[in-house]
Amino acid sequence: MRKELGFSLLEAMISMFVIMFGVLGLSGLQMLAINNTEMARYQSLATMMASSMATSMQANVAYWGTPPPTIMVNRSSISGGPPSFTGTCAGSVCSAPQMAYYDLSNWGMALSSNLPSGQATIQCSQSSTPAICTMTLSWSEKNIALHNPTSGASGMLATGTASTHSYQTLVSMRQ
Repeated sequence: MRKELGFSLLEAMISMFVIMFGVLGLSGLQMLAINNTEMARYQSLATMMASSMATSMQANVAYWGTPPPTIMVNRSSISGGPPSFTGTCAGSVCSAPQMAYYDLSNWGMALSSNLPSGQATIQCSQSSTPAICTMTLSWSEKNIALHNPTSGASGMLATGTASTHSYQTLVSMRQ
């Protein structure tokens, strides 16, 4: 009986140690699941944002029927597109270029507020009829890792590593 003193305490400590590692593993998986859910959320938002702009482009065939080759959208800054327009097209009559600028400006602001560092490029083919545009949305986000990175750690799963993601779609303008 004397040789078995403390054996139950040792069994309990080993059991707690095994359970602790199991719980730590589950918490790491939970963190990775949250990170992947956030990445999927941004991808879904990008899809909806691209669809919204594609609809606006197809509704304004007067401008987008013969579009410029490349338009860059970053917040309300638009380069390579229609001439700048400071008015509003809500409840008033606008020309096709004014409506295009108004749509791009509002879309750019929505893009930057919904996607971290969100911006877009619209490249249109000048040789095809109807015009076909490639819309590319890009954003940057920080990733979460399952462990602390070493000083030389890099890659998609290094903690705090910012990576750029993008979504691309084609828009065809029929007249």
